[in-house]
Amino acid sequence: MKKAISVIWKKPGMTGRLETVNEGKLNINEFALAKNENRLEVELKNGQLDPGAFATIIVVRTENPFSFFARDVRKDMPIYVRDYEVIVTEADDKRTYEEIIKAITAEGRQTELERLESQPEENFEKADKKARNMRVPTWLGIGRDFRMFEAIPHQVDSDGRMWDTLAPKYHHSAVQYKEMGEKWIEYDYFAGRGIGHQYKLTRWLEDKVLPILNVCNDDGSVKYYQKIFVTLEKKELTDRNVRGTHFLVEDMYAAGSMRSPELQKKAEELRDGELYRDEETVAYIKVEAVNVSSAPKYCFMRLPSPNVHGCPELSVYPIGYDNGCSYFTETGRVFMVSTLNGKPFTQTDSSVLLAPGEKATYICKIPHSPISKERAIALLATDYDEKLAECKKYWQKKLDRVAQIKLPDKRIEEMMKAGFLHFDLVCFGKNPSGTVTPVVGVYGPIGTESTPIIQYLESIGDNKLAARAIDYFVKKQLPSGFIQNFGGYMSETGPAIWNMAEHFKYTHDIEYLKSVKDSMIRACDYIKQWMDQYRDESLRGKGYGMISGKVADCEKPFQSFMLNAGTYGGLKSVAEVLEYIDKAEAKRIGAIAEDLRKNIIESLSENIATSPVIPLSDGSWCPSMSLWPNEGNNGPLSLFAHGGIAYTHGSMVIQDGLLGGDMYMVMNGVLPADHQYVKFMRDIFTETFAVDNVGYSQPYYGQQPYGNIIRGEVGAYISEFYNLVACMADRETYTFWEHTWQCSPHKTHEEGWFMMRCRWMLYMDEFGRFDLLGAVPRAWLKDGEEIVFDGMMTRYGKLSVKVRSDIDHSGKIAADIKLVSNGFACPKEISIRLPHPEKRKAVKVSGGKYCPDCEKVFIEKFNGEAHVEVEF
Repeated sequence: MKKAISVIWKKPGMTGRLETVNEGKLNINEFALAKNENRLEVELKNGQLDPGAFATIIVVRTENPFSFFARDVRKDMPIYVRDYEVIVTEADDKRTYEEIIKAITAEGRQTELERLESQPEENFEKADKKARNMRVPTWLGIGRDFRMFEAIPHQVDSDGRMWDTLAPKYHHSAVQYKEMGEKWIEYDYFAGRGIGHQYKLTRWLEDKVLPILNVCNDDGSVKYYQKIFVTLEKKELTDRNVRGTHFLVEDMYAAGSMRSPELQKKAEELRDGELYRDEETVAYIKVEAVNVSSAPKYCFMRLPSPNVHGCPELSVYPIGYDNGCSYFTETGRVFMVSTLNGKPFTQTDSSVLLAPGEKATYICKIPHSPISKERAIALLATDYDEKLAECKKYWQKKLDRVAQIKLPDKRIEEMMKAGFLHFDLVCFGKNPSGTVTPVVGVYGPIGTESTPIIQYLESIGDNKLAARAIDYFVKKQLPSGFIQNFGGYMSETGPAIWNMAEHFKYTHDIEYLKSVKDSMIRACDYIKQWMDQYRDESLRGKGYGMISGKVADCEKPFQSFMLNAGTYGGLKSVAEVLEYIDKAEAKRIGAIAEDLRKNIIESLSENIATSPVIPLSDGSWCPSMSLWPNEGNNGPLSLFAHGGIAYTHGSMVIQDGLLGGDMYMVMNGVLPADHQYVKFMRDIFTETFAVDNVGYSQPYYGQQPYGNIIRGEVGAYISEFYNLVACMADRETYTFWEHTWQCSPHKTHEEGWFMMRCRWMLYMDEFGRFDLLGAVPRAWLKDGEEIVFDGMMTRYGKLSVKVRSDIDHSGKIAADIKLVSNGFACPKEISIRLPHPEKRKAVKVSGGKYCPDCEKVFIEKFNGEAHVEVEF
């Protein structure tokens, strides 16, 4: 097929050459326009211009090289690449450059980013109305110990279950009892008359944040209140008494975890000692049925029974009952003790007549594994209220030892507190010290996905737990220096050594740095050898000197930009911290890092030049990029320049939108946030791979908000923040799903990036920056509101900030800032953003220099303390 095309520059006299990708031949290959000429006429013959894969791409190589699909060239919607000041249209479109620009801009359309920045700020209430409402099963346990319970009240998950369910787990893995053969165990029960036409089930965490689940089934005249928590069978629940689980044994039960043969053998040797103990974890279930009517009413209760799946809704296993103990008749082992109104009770189904205001109280105690009759009798005698008080004290004490946070948005404040405890809950390992596994949902630790968990632990002030989590990657590092723990992923080495180095930046602990020096250097040397495999000159611009490997589930072991950006970040951070103990190694590794950065940028430049431009909502077009720079990759996978399959994990665009390496370039220092290429990546994402700045399927893999906040794109940042959390987090219990279509519950990777978004919103201290409140919503600074965080850790020391709004009285917003050094020098300059709720600009400022455009106060010569007042 033939097509005549005009390329029109604003600047005359352009010179360059033309190339085609896929089928097609151009009538010219090189061009040099006259000094007064700005229009190039080109004819394509035998091109692929039909819809579908393998469409012809024309590459225009000038001082600003770009590419386009020949089939996309139309005079009714010309390709206008604003940043390069060039237009591509059909040859019979005789309009001038200026006339076409005028036509495109006449309607005053906005890009998607401009729309996000100009609209009223997002909040949870608005996002709640349009986002999916996905309820998440609740994981309960005691922390460090992988003997967990999963609680799923009826109709909570997507399975349409008709029972309230409590299932013992080893981490996430199903538990088997010898009395049940190969069947996994779950306990099914029901509080109420049944599932009717109304859904009036509500759930919440104890004190809004503690890992103790409350459930209310509003069954009309009778309300059923459940409270479920996990504690120890015999001992008081304290840090001292929690033994924990050896990390290698836990690792055997985590989905996708990988181990060397040596570590596998050691784990098997340790396993029985971790599974069979004389102190079980025990789930306590209390059900209070309360008659809220003015007349006598019956309440109804089905006690938990093992594996009830079909008619006649009875357990298929031989069960006996004796004085409050429910046991397997085959072995005599007791799986539950229960009471009704304080007296032993084992009737499977029951009803109790209640007077108005009267209540019936059922208490069931379920050990993680069945126990002997003697131990069961002792368990029956334990005091429920004492055990509940112990449990609350145990978890509250963990909260009290880290930074304290107070926010105007109570939901976000509660989620930050609950989130920290969710991390603590699933950092499995032996107490009181040693390695823990920072697992991510049902999966074992992953260098990439565990990073936000570790970084938030550092930020909130639990640096000891962070160090123990990092040690998992140290302990499992291969002798070669390579670090790989999950599903064949090749992307863990860089993030793992980055976390090692960053821990030193948070703590300035020289002894720690010395202890991980060998691990970091071995990893860096492995990376250098990896890079050297791709030094063939034919790879220039196509992955030269970049490492390769799969970064996600799809088997695509290429030289992805995401993989290499994360690896560069690790190398760079290692070089920075080795300056304190080994300057020669710091210089050597710094050179490796810089070499990788240059290689990434070289291939990225060529990749952007040969990837077809994409339309934006304002009528302009933007250069794009592919996931990896290898030969035969032009533009996003989902545009099918070279065919293939894009749909995976519930989305056509998830790979392009979340694994393209875009903001990973910024996060790891490959490119600054204001670089032209980063602007392209941002626009591609917001326009083509996102809605409301939120990606598809597994949106927390995308790190575009990091660039948004650095560039001051607050509207886009807040839009993603609220729309994403409204979808991915359980709105009652605050735990997260992995995907927009669910998959793993209690997905701490997703929760980790949410928590880091909260952290960035409050403060950022990367790459020499120190910015406070960079993306807090305006509503947080309404009159009388306070923002307080005390004891947050930064790379400069311990940070405390208190902001109070008094705009309706004195017209002021005041901020007090204190930074206690950790051994590093204080930043020379910090900024704090104090936006007026109604977008007014300050008329008077004390304590720093005010920028009305960004609404920040810049504090120069900061000496550790500052007081700022902004008057409107």
